[in-house]
Amino acid sequence: MTNFICKLFLLLIITSCTYQEHQKKSLFNGETFEGWEGNNGVFRIENGAIIGGSLDKPLKKTHYLNTAKKYANFKLNLKVKIIDQDSSANAGISFRASRIPNSPHVAAYQADLGYGRAKGMFNFSGEKVKPKNMNQRYPLWGTLVDECREDHFRYPKPKLFPIIFLDVPERELVENTINYGGWNDIEVMANGGEIRIRLNGVETANFIETADVAKEGYICLQAHHGAPFEVHYKDILITEL
Repeated sequence: MTNFICKLFLLLIITSCTYQEHQKKSLFNGETFEGWEGNNGVFRIENGAIIGGSLDKPLKKTHYLNTAKKYANFKLNLKVKIIDQDSSANAGISFRASRIPNSPHVAAYQADLGYGRAKGMFNFSGEKVKPKNMNQRYPLWGTLVDECREDHFRYPKPKLFPIIFLDVPERELVENTINYGGWNDIEVMANGGEIRIRLNGVETANFIETADVAKEGYICLQAHHGAPFEVHYKDILITEL
């Protein structure tokens, strides 16, 4: 009986440790930038949210706020909203990212947010995405992007910009799912080569990576260059897998 109790106790300890490893952990305490790096005044904290950009002036270049720690396999949950005047602002959540020396960009996957030019979707998706109206803004919420890696092998037009849209949800799906101007629940799951994105509970990207790219890196909050706008991030939770 004693031996049985010892084995049971050991099993409970192992189960408890495994359970704790898969618990959600907060990456943002709502008050300070503890655990984050790269802030140069573009990001600030108000009402328990990290805010990038300004409604008073445009951003001349893109900025990133990244975690101090690197992550490999995880499920990331957070709330995001974008405030702008004409549905032209863009932002994103980069992951498995690495900083590029002497550059404002990061080499990473990205869960895209906001909007982009339809023509850009055509050019940088390998012409897989063909919007009906090339002059319209395209809703990028929930799109999976890959950009700025040193090896440009899979970028359609690296001389213009090293980026590719790996998985793009249908316009109608995004327009029916997004909460314009309000908070949106974003979930990013990266586990080995499997990457998924969910927007307000709806899956918008499901991608299996077969290329030899980094499987670990920083998580970054982006404020994209462009017209005056604000992007708000809050309730940032991670579950390591």
